Amino acid sequence: MICMIYRRKRVTDGKTETARLYRGRYRLEGEAKITEVPLHTSDKRVAQQRLEQIVRDKQMEQSGMIAPEVVRNAAQSPLEGHLVQYVADLRALNRDVQYVNELENRIRKLIHDCGWTLLRYITADSFQTWRAKKNRSPKTLNEYLGSISSFLSWMEKHERIAKNPLKHVQKVQTNGKQVRPRRAFTDDEMRRLVDVAGPRKVLYLTAALTGLRRSELAELERDDIHFEAAKPFINVRASTTKNHKQAVIALHPDVKDGIALLVRQLPAGEKRIFAHLMPNMDRFRADLKTAGIEFIDAKGLRADFHSLRHTLATNLARAGTAPRVAMEIMRHSDMRLTAKTYTDAGLLPIADAVLNLPSLVKPITSTQIGTQNLFRAGHDQSGPVTKSALFSATDLIENQTVTSDKSAPDRLGHEKKKSGQNRIRTCEGKARRFTVFPRWPLGYLPEKSHDGRAVASLEA
Repeated sequence: MICMIYRRKRVTDGKTETARLYRGRYRLEGEAKITEVPLHTSDKRVAQQRLEQIVRDKQMEQSGMIAPEVVRNAAQSPLEGHLVQYVADLRALNRDVQYVNELENRIRKLIHDCGWTLLRYITADSFQTWRAKKNRSPKTLNEYLGSISSFLSWMEKHERIAKNPLKHVQKVQTNGKQVRPRRAFTDDEMRRLVDVAGPRKVLYLTAALTGLRRSELAELERDDIHFEAAKPFINVRASTTKNHKQAVIALHPDVKDGIALLVRQLPAGEKRIFAHLMPNMDRFRADLKTAGIEFIDAKGLRADFHSLRHTLATNLARAGTAPRVAMEIMRHSDMRLTAKTYTDAGLLPIADAVLNLPSLVKPITSTQIGTQNLFRAGHDQSGPVTKSALFSATDLIENQTVTSDKSAPDRLGHEKKKSGQNRIRTCEGKARRFTVFPRWPLGYLPEKSHDGRAVASLEA
């Protein structure tokens, strides 16, 4: 290891001149390069102590006992200075002006409310304490957490802090706690709204059939519409979209002619198509009232301008559009956002989907004795009636003679029991003679009876 102090010397006009301030030179074990540092003192003993302290700190950094010097210096600098540099870096990256301003305002508010003057004061406990005292929506609280987390991640990336102290702070649950839950318009509501909208008819249809946001519609220019293509489309410029990405959206036939008429009627110096048609909130609510549409329904769901975008997502689901295709049309980065947040489940054909499921029950086939009792007391189950190819039931009825006196059947094919004896009927015809056990239906010839005592016979 090398560790020494010295003063620079140079020769001028044959004379050697020595610098007034000392410098240090050191090389730690395992390093190949010698490092020189200014010691900013003319006292030899002070210079020696400063160099030894520098070497000692470097050795402790190597062993992990202390943080690197850049981290230690950042920890001693005011947090406000780091924020200024962070905002300047975002603007140099050409981030959206409104996004940068909102981000800066949220971070400044946290610095002020939590008393974060230095980096070491930023802790998970201090942020969670601040969040617990704020009576704000879950979405807003999560936006504050996202803003400060992005700032700390930037500092971690630039090695100003060892790690993000808020890395493991969880977001607030937002499901079922939206301050402004929205719904989609039904088909009937959209027709009524379009009928009373007047010149804003094309604007509402374009929003409901393209999914363009209010700010994106306001910046739509005549050069963004391409009617000459085989399938007309809108070229949404990246500078106007929320995610700063260019998008190509097909034009629905319901809005094609309306936009074409608006483009032809634009003044010579005006490029924006909907510059004079974009309604404010009061104007939109007035249109809803004229159309007989509730702004907030019985369930507490709102029908504002952004609900037109929810209408597109819901109609895509109703039309059976593949989720991946619907996500691209909505220009979302997460399929769950399209399916859960923007699709109104109340308008989906859920009941019809259940009723259209295939039957899982085996179909029942009817028989000749399907309406009769299948079991008789004390007897086995009887089988279905079949006809013999040698005779018909008419022949049996016309040619039968009963040998037992005063015996009449109580039901078809059955004989009353008397004194525990089975009655036998003998039927004679021109060319056939046979005996039928009385407890079986007419025309059925079993091989033997249920108890095996009477056997049906057939003689030609």
